[in-house]
Amino acid sequence: MTKVQSALQKAKGDIRWVKPQGFHLTFRFLGNIEPNRVAPILTALRAAVRHQSQFRVRMQGLGAFPSLTRPRVLWARLTGGGLQELHTTIESALGSCGFPPEGRAFRPHITLGRVRSQRGWNHVLERVKDYLQYDFGESLIDTVTLYRSDLEPGGAVYTTLGVADLKR
Repeated sequence: MTKVQSALQKAKGDIRWVKPQGFHLTFRFLGNIEPNRVAPILTALRAAVRHQSQFRVRMQGLGAFPSLTRPRVLWARLTGGGLQELHTTIESALGSCGFPPEGRAFRPHITLGRVRSQRGWNHVLERVKDYLQYDFGESLIDTVTLYRSDLEPGGAVYTTLGVADLKR
């Protein structure tokens, strides 16, 4: 992904690029939670996913939210047989912790960058078109990680609060 991200950066659009160490799949954003809620959330996640088998996902193609003509987020698409099932399992576990279901469809992706303005977007879009079906390869989903995200001038910094392992 870094190779494609680097090629897109050369188009000089007004985009805040995600650092490669920050690439991740978000199943659910929880917002600001009290520290005393972390342990119960992890307990619920671990119980929920321990019977879910590990699976492989494919990263293939680029896109943007809400669209390529009015982008705010530039992303790489993820596909795989277990993604929706794992999302549903996580939503159920979080529901037991008092988090109501998210009101939008789950669209698995890895964020590459956040578009700050349309300045230079036409040049970026020309390069994006070269990668609309690009195959980035496969990755194994074997854990669910609960992160704390802190926004800093250089971008988000993620701190692991705990992990829940999927069945091997």
